Amino acid sequence: MKEKHTISDIRPRFDFTINITEEEAFRKVEDQKKKNEGKVMVRIEGDQVKLDVPLKDRHYWSPQISFRIEKDEDDASKTRVKGVIGPRPAVWTMFTLIYLAIGTLGLSLSFYGISKWMLGNFSHLVWGLPIAAVLMATAYKAGKIGEKLGHDQVEILKGFIDQSFLAT
Repeated sequence: MKEKHTISDIRPRFDFTINITEEEAFRKVEDQKKKNEGKVMVRIEGDQVKLDVPLKDRHYWSPQISFRIEKDEDDASKTRVKGVIGPRPAVWTMFTLIYLAIGTLGLSLSFYGISKWMLGNFSHLVWGLPIAAVLMATAYKAGKIGEKLGHDQVEILKGFIDQSFLAT
């Protein structure tokens, strides 16, 4: 699959044009869904398609692909497929809350420690920010490990798209 990467590889994006109509594209997804019964869960809601790992194979780090099938603005006989590959919403929520909690606590403790230091009193809370940075780096590394754990499943989901639209 030809992918257009953003600055962050945590949620790579893809965008390509195919020489078929929207209806044909959705028909190809439906056909591929039947061929991959039990290997990939497919949900179609309007022009959005979500690909998931089957429940029996799903773990916390399992990915999902969400993409949109829409008419090409320049040529009505062509269709654009645009989407994003990434972790499930529960993982995003967890990491957002972890970063928010560590950042808020680290800054607050550091500000308090620096205020005490400026008043002439020493406080170990000055180390709050460097410790928070280490904890954030640890969370980032955990995310990278999780990304590796979900890599094989990402390839299965990407294969679904390749077989649906890019196979000759």
